[in-house]
Amino acid sequence: MITAIDDEQPLHVFDLPQLYRKPSAEELLQALDLLAIKPRNFGSAADDAPRKVVVDPAGISQYLTSIVSSSLSWIKSDEAKEEVWNAAAARLSERSGRTAMPSMSRVFHIPLSDAQEVALTLHEPSLTADNLGMKTWVSSFVLSRRLHTILDAVPELVPSESTTSQCSQQKVRALELGSGTGLVGLSFAVLRGASASVHLTDLPAIVPNLSHNVDLNRSVLESSGAQVSTGVLDWSVVPDTEPTREERYDIILAADPLYSPEHPKWLVQTIARWLSTGLNARVVVEMPLREAYLPQVEEFRQRMTDIGLGIIEQGEEVAYDDWETATGDLIEVRCWWSVWGWSEKV
Repeated sequence: MITAIDDEQPLHVFDLPQLYRKPSAEELLQALDLLAIKPRNFGSAADDAPRKVVVDPAGISQYLTSIVSSSLSWIKSDEAKEEVWNAAAARLSERSGRTAMPSMSRVFHIPLSDAQEVALTLHEPSLTADNLGMKTWVSSFVLSRRLHTILDAVPELVPSESTTSQCSQQKVRALELGSGTGLVGLSFAVLRGASASVHLTDLPAIVPNLSHNVDLNRSVLESSGAQVSTGVLDWSVVPDTEPTREERYDIILAADPLYSPEHPKWLVQTIARWLSTGLNARVVVEMPLREAYLPQVEEFRQRMTDIGLGIIEQGEEVAYDDWETATGDLIEVRCWWSVWGWSEKV
């Protein structure tokens, strides 16, 4: 087993199994696992803790390259060799950034109350620069974990007057914008169960994986009685016709929706188009306060005010991104959450 002599000091690459000593496949795989840059599942206490053993990044890429290029002739099993080579190649890919990572599935634990939680499984394909929705972002996770407290704190999150006038058993209609992997919308669906109908939306390239994630959690959704659908919704496209009162939504959800200069305008015009005009209608958003995007957050706030929406509740929280640095350091992200309603109610 590889251990640090001093927990305060990182290991040096020379403390790892060296090829000239002809280490076993098991020893090499142990070292390669130690070098893995793994995504944390955000909320787990074990995952939140820094690694006990950290390796100084100096020389790691060269070490990995030497393993990939070695014949590993002293290892007799071809299967073991392949496993070592594949692990070393994966460690090199991880050091090339998130976009070099292969696809993966992860489990996220979402509280239904202070004493109960549910596990949701999400598939994340390889990330590309133009498909950022393939990753589950930290703001989606913290909003999903906050939803049960928001629902408790804002009892007005009930069917709007327009829907309750039709049928006392009418479901709350919820729309998620920019759903990505679907964590927020799926969490809301499980929380509200049979009382909600939730529609998850994103761009055409994102929706197939979004639908796949709904299927992955089908048993959880069926157990709760939730009704979930997916579809394409491009904020930049303004249809010729307006939605009817019945087509509008009581609640609109969005997490980390701003990453281009056009997004504040597109997002708010989409909210204005699809949000119910009833005074019980709500918009629930969570945004990371990244320095580069602060002007867009401010523009979003102003545009929401301009269309007649006001903040009912808001707050800030500090979270940690699920992707560590190469040295195992956690990346702090400050997030702003808010609940909006029409100004007559604010």
